[in-house]
Amino acid sequence: MVFEKELLLATQAVRKASLLTKRIQSEVIAHRDSTTITKTDNSPVTIGDYAAQTIIINAIKANFPDDKIVGEESAEGLEDGFVSEILKEIEINDTVFQGEYSNDDDVGFKFVDKSFPLKSIEDVKQIINFGDYEGGRQGRFWCLDPIDGTKGFLRGEQFAVCLALIVDGVVQVGCIGCPNLTLSDYTDSVKDIPGHESFGYIFRAVRGSGAFYSTASIAKEWTQIHVRDIKNTNEMITLEGVEKGHSSHDEQSQIKEQLGVTKSLHLDSQVKYCILALGLADLYLRLPIKMSYEEKIWDHGAGNVIVHEAGGFHTDSMKDVPLDFGCGRTLKTKGVIASSGPKELHDLIVATSKKVISQRK
Repeated sequence: MVFEKELLLATQAVRKASLLTKRIQSEVIAHRDSTTITKTDNSPVTIGDYAAQTIIINAIKANFPDDKIVGEESAEGLEDGFVSEILKEIEINDTVFQGEYSNDDDVGFKFVDKSFPLKSIEDVKQIINFGDYEGGRQGRFWCLDPIDGTKGFLRGEQFAVCLALIVDGVVQVGCIGCPNLTLSDYTDSVKDIPGHESFGYIFRAVRGSGAFYSTASIAKEWTQIHVRDIKNTNEMITLEGVEKGHSSHDEQSQIKEQLGVTKSLHLDSQVKYCILALGLADLYLRLPIKMSYEEKIWDHGAGNVIVHEAGGFHTDSMKDVPLDFGCGRTLKTKGVIASSGPKELHDLIVATSKKVISQRK
C-alpha cells in the first residue's frame, strides 16, 4: 500500500500521544493554573498539548528526518519550569507504556521514537519548534494538532490528537486519536457497530485506500467505516462545535431550519469528522463568524481524508470545491462543510449555506 510506513508511523505516534493526553487530562484539570497557559489569541494550551507535540514530532523526525512539520504549538516564550513539567510527563509516559508500541499490525516496520535524547529543557524546545514550517504547494509535510479541542479537554470531554501527511497541497494520510470517545453516547445501537469497545478509538485513512478505525489501545483489527446512505436532508443529524466563538451558530440554525434538520450533536474537535465517517451523524457545519477568518489546516487536515475515504464530502461552505491544503498554515476558505452525501444533497447544503452567508450586512 502506498504510504504504508507513513500510516504506521502516524498510527503509533498518535496512539502514544492519545494515551498520554488521556492519562494527564484529570491532572491538568485539577491543577489548571500551573499546567495551562493562555496564548496571544486568548486560547488555552496545556502541558498535554506540548507533550503530545513533542512525542509526535520526535517520532516523525526519527523515521522521516527530512520531512517538515506544521505544528500548532511553539516553544517561544515558554518558561523553563513549564518545559520541565512537559519533560517529566514525557518521561512518565515512556515508563508507563514502555514496550507497548512494538509491532502492532506493522509487519516489517520497527517504530522508532528517539530521534533526540529528550534529556533536557532545550531538547524539548528544539523538538517542539520543528513544527514551525509554513506549509505550501510543493512537496510533503506533516500537519499536527496535538490536542484539538483544548477547551473540551479542560472540561473533561471530547478532544482529539490529529496528524496528517500533506503532499503537493492534498492530504494523503490522516490519523485521529479520540481517547474519550464513547460510541454509546451517539447511538442507541452501538452493538451494531463492528469493532466497538467501551471507549477510546483511533481513526485512520490513506487516500484511495478507505477509512478504518480501531481501539486506542493496541489494535487487534481495523474495521472499515462508511458514512450513512440517506435520501433527504431532513434525515440528517448535524455536528457542531460546543464553543459558540468558533463558528456562527445562529446562521447554522438558519441552514438547519431551511433543510428541515431537527437533530444536532455538539462536541469539540475533529472527533466530529470521526462520528460522521462512522455513520452516526451526517453533516458538519462550521460557518465563519467573521469573513476575514481563515481556518487552520491542522483543524481539518486529518479529518479531510478520513471523511473522503468513508464516502463523504468536505468543501468550502460557500463553494462546492475541495479544501486546498497548499496555501500555507491556513485554508483560504469561508467556512467548512462536511456531509455524508449523496452529492446532490451536499450541493443543496452548500447552496443553502451560501444564501444564508450572503445575507450578512
